[in-house]
Amino acid sequence: MAMNDVLDLVERNYNELSPQLQLAARYMLSSPDEVALYSMRHVAERASVKPATMLRLANRLGFETYNDFRQGFRERISEPSSGYAARARKLQMRQSDASRSSLVKELADAELDNVQRTFSEISDADIFSSADSFIRANNVHVIGLRKCASVAGFFKYATRVFFPQAQLISGNAGLFSEEIHRINSGDILLAIAFDPYTSETVAAARHASKVGATLVVITDSSVSPLNVAADHLFVVANRSPSFYRSLLGAMAIAQALVAAIVTHLGDEGVAALEKSDQTLRNTQTYWQG
Repeated sequence: MAMNDVLDLVERNYNELSPQLQLAARYMLSSPDEVALYSMRHVAERASVKPATMLRLANRLGFETYNDFRQGFRERISEPSSGYAARARKLQMRQSDASRSSLVKELADAELDNVQRTFSEISDADIFSSADSFIRANNVHVIGLRKCASVAGFFKYATRVFFPQAQLISGNAGLFSEEIHRINSGDILLAIAFDPYTSETVAAARHASKVGATLVVITDSSVSPLNVAADHLFVVANRSPSFYRSLLGAMAIAQALVAAIVTHLGDEGVAALEKSDQTLRNTQTYWQG
């Protein structure tokens, strides 16, 4: 069974699984290369379940053994490929002892892999369709909390000239509920979150879906709780040797959305940027050396 077939199988059956099996399935969907490269015990530990749970998941999905299940994940590794992602995977397969590799190199390989994996599943049409939704929306709302706050803040900052009334949902002074309920039909919400998902971000996404607002999601899994009938879903790779998940893939998608919005706006977008830049220079916001 091919890699995508295995992932589709896991995703299709996800809602019918027990909570423990869902925990294992979520990790497999977010980190399929880990499943291909490492032992069942290692993957179970990373997924915070027991090894027996991995076997039960394989059986539940119709596989006699865990190795039969794992084979679908390994097939993509063995397929001819080039680029940073392929080299990073081969490096991981060669170096099972982490002490042999440089932390800097390991981080660099992981981040390059994250970017390539993220964009391998996303087309120009996906990005430009999402950008068009932002431009057509009555109001723009953005939420990304805790570790994802920097991505949300960047998007709000980078588009402030085009969407001056955009709202960055932050919950300052305990106003989360009020900020979330400002989202109405005809608006758009960009929601960003990785596992473990912040409750307020999930609540915002669900409210947006309920009231008929357009929902754009940047997350780490197709079964993320943010994917409640998302109109535009961007699943990003976020593997990292560090204790925090990588934000590079999410930031790259945010940058791509900003670039697509500017492209869609054409002369209007350029004029807005020129006006903003001139104002900043006139007010000596930029240091003059």
